[in-house]
Amino acid sequence: MPFMVRATQATGATPLTEAVGAVRRYYDRNTRLFRALGPGARARAIRRAVWDAGVTSLDGALEQVNALIVREVPVDTGATRHGLHVLDLGCGVGGSLAYLAHALPQATLAGVTISAHQARQARRAVQRWRAIVVEGDFHALPFAARFTVALAVEAFAHSPDPQRCYAEAATILAPGGRLIVCDDFIAREPAHADERRWLEAFRAGWRVAGLQTTAQATAIAGQAGLALRTDRDLTGCLRLHTLPSPLNAMIRQVTDIAGRAHPFLHSLHGSLALQECLARGLVHYRLLVFERW
Repeated sequence: MPFMVRATQATGATPLTEAVGAVRRYYDRNTRLFRALGPGARARAIRRAVWDAGVTSLDGALEQVNALIVREVPVDTGATRHGLHVLDLGCGVGGSLAYLAHALPQATLAGVTISAHQARQARRAVQRWRAIVVEGDFHALPFAARFTVALAVEAFAHSPDPQRCYAEAATILAPGGRLIVCDDFIAREPAHADERRWLEAFRAGWRVAGLQTTAQATAIAGQAGLALRTDRDLTGCLRLHTLPSPLNAMIRQVTDIAGRAHPFLHSLHGSLALQECLARGLVHYRLLVFERW
């Protein structure tokens, strides 16, 4: 393995560690249900289907983000001089790592997830390939190595400190290496109270404290030495499932109350809100690719 995992020093409770702990508990408690009740088991991932041009099946739609990532991997550049090394920031149950192991047989792969349950699942998913999975925090990466590519799929939005995410990613990328981010971003400010409620329901239900605009993400990435090279809006490739407004509002109220009993219902509340935010143009789903100076 061309990279080493270094020990990270434990720290006391801080607002950041408490927020990260809340995301850890969210995934530890919800991952089994996400995979059992959603389409993610088919792609070994917990993410949305992207019906891009030429995609004709659900399996293809679930893997489309991975296919787009492969297209952005640099070939024969300074960043690949010492081999192709890929790090999945927020690797979940290992779906992208398994896909990349097939698509990039020359690459060595690593993943990090905050969830102990997800780390166990991911290790099983990649045990036959040259990949390692570490239970850890991408705000303080436990790798003493330089990577060619780092990817963060529906991960950085969970962070209460996005600036630190981009800065930390920059530290482990080789010059010319790329950070590929696929996530939800704020498209516009809410126009009235109802839209503000939908956006806050999404933030709370999905634990996306780091939701920001692409302009904000580009600015903080630039401060970390990462230049934007690609910005693609994938929102039009999503198949939205919205309900009539009165019914949606009623379900929002019910799931908000029920979510106090189990975090999966709180997540369902966030899912309904996300569909509404996407349909109203409050949020968009984008693929951003940055290059390390």
